[in-house]
Amino acid sequence: MHESINGFCRIILLSFAKEECEIKDIILRNSIAKASMSLKGIFAQWDIKNYQDGWAMYRNVLDRLFHIEHIAQNNQFQEFDDWSIYQQAIKQNLVKSDIRFQNSSPPLNAKIKARVKELLKNKPTWKRPKAEDVAKSMEMDFLYKYGFDMATMHTHPMSNDGAQDFHSITGIPTNEEFPDQITLLHNSILVVTLIIQNVLNYSSPKWRNIMWDFIEQLRFSLNDGNKNYGVTFIKIANKFGEQSTLCAKNV
Repeated sequence: MHESINGFCRIILLSFAKEECEIKDIILRNSIAKASMSLKGIFAQWDIKNYQDGWAMYRNVLDRLFHIEHIAQNNQFQEFDDWSIYQQAIKQNLVKSDIRFQNSSPPLNAKIKARVKELLKNKPTWKRPKAEDVAKSMEMDFLYKYGFDMATMHTHPMSNDGAQDFHSITGIPTNEEFPDQITLLHNSILVVTLIIQNVLNYSSPKWRNIMWDFIEQLRFSLNDGNKNYGVTFIKIANKFGEQSTLCAKNV
């Protein structure tokens, strides 16, 4: 399943690459790229039974979803970009000001330098959204209660961290029953489909209906195991391979 999702994301990214993108679409496009890479990472953690770090990565994916929703609903793409560049410059300047690490920070190009100079004169006032507030605005408070907040327990140290890892590493048998972690994969896939859906909805290009068909079928598959999404993905891949347009602006 995740191979189809990653292939689907790649087709979307390549479709974006054919369009002229302003900052809004660049941020949205890159959000899919990051979500796709995060999903690959979560599956990699699953393969080595490193479930706790997988849940931490899942929390990051949820955080990205909440950011996209908040920024798009309030049309704050430029503000978010200004704030991001400003914050990154502040951190780099902090490193450069420490004589112990002066050569460890990569130099900024001339264009970014000029922009940072202007941002330092007019400091961005944008603030990160609160995950709980965004989840409520989406009428999906459960994404915060049973997703983001619970996954936080895997982000910050807890007393029983590593209990399952101990037996995975040593091979020593245990009578303890550890929870079924399949929900990590299912929840991660679901949240990535929400990110993709938001990007398709909020981006400037208009996308073919078949893109939403794939997303919907993928979600159904998490419940009933139906593989119709695979047939739809092949249709999308064939259309893309035949140079058929999957999205276009001003239509």
